[in-house]
Amino acid sequence: MHRYLIVVLFIFSFGSLFSDEPIHSSTQEPSAEKNSYKYISINPGVTLESVSLSIQGRSRDALMVQDGPGRVSWLLDIKSPEYQISEYFGVNLLLHNSSFYLNRQSIPKVLSRNQSTEVSSSESDSGSASSSDNSWKPNRTKVIEDIDTNIEGTYSMLVPIFYIGNPDTFRFGLGFGPAHVKLKGNVDFKDAASNLLIAYSSSNRDAFLNNLRGFQFVSGNINPESDPALTYLITNLSTGNNLEMVGYYLASQGLLRPDLTAATAYLSGRFNAVESLAISSLMRNQVGVNSVAKFAFMMYFESPPFLGMRGRVSFGGPIVKENGYTYELRTFHFALYMPIEF
Repeated sequence: MHRYLIVVLFIFSFGSLFSDEPIHSSTQEPSAEKNSYKYISINPGVTLESVSLSIQGRSRDALMVQDGPGRVSWLLDIKSPEYQISEYFGVNLLLHNSSFYLNRQSIPKVLSRNQSTEVSSSESDSGSASSSDNSWKPNRTKVIEDIDTNIEGTYSMLVPIFYIGNPDTFRFGLGFGPAHVKLKGNVDFKDAASNLLIAYSSSNRDAFLNNLRGFQFVSGNINPESDPALTYLITNLSTGNNLEMVGYYLASQGLLRPDLTAATAYLSGRFNAVESLAISSLMRNQVGVNSVAKFAFMMYFESPPFLGMRGRVSFGGPIVKENGYTYELRTFHFALYMPIEF
């Protein structure tokens, strides 16, 4: 709350830089006077937003997307006064906030479901194929699936915008600035078969838990700054009932789901139900980001006012680097909002 208050005060101060300009005579061009509000514009409305999250690093990559074409949500952007440099060029400051929930993952497949073994053999016999035949490179196939991973989060971008147009015309705007990003959830960089192979390479419970702990370190999941409680439990995973405590902790965050890995662990007789679910979740990468992105961008196309409303189509998002991974958010939204100007 304090962060947003500081941002609003900053935008208010940005507007006051231009509020004391001398009043021009009526003989000057209308564009020189055009500044429809003096201090701040609050823009409530609705938006249809599509969000994707690319995660890359440590020789791994994953793409998280939404279920469906997009999500309808409320919009509450804040803008500084629009300082018109000339009749068709201007600048302002935009604070844009959004939240999202991603529950589908694009994962690479060695063979897609609609490919036969003949496709694989023909690839080995021939070093090239026609550009119209996409099946000769099955290792590049990516399928959007629900593999029991999900990431939810929020972001806030404070972007200085340079636009072409004026308040009474269509406008094209482009800006770059910082952003605050929060992410929580999990992602799977491997196929289920690979997870099972790594997880059950040892028949001894303690040896397996030590291997699982090492997997967490290698994957960059151990981060005392972002989640000290989970870090402590994973560091001492084979001690006492810490594995079960990890299960309860992840359950409180909605990160436990039954799947083949959990069922296999439970049927082995070495783990109870909660421990089995915890193992399944730990075989995925835990995502916990609460960081300031140094780079975020937005470009948009905005309509002139009609019936007191404005429409806006925009594309952009922040990029965060943390724990050896790069988290790149890409958002596309269509917004309809009503400016409330002061």
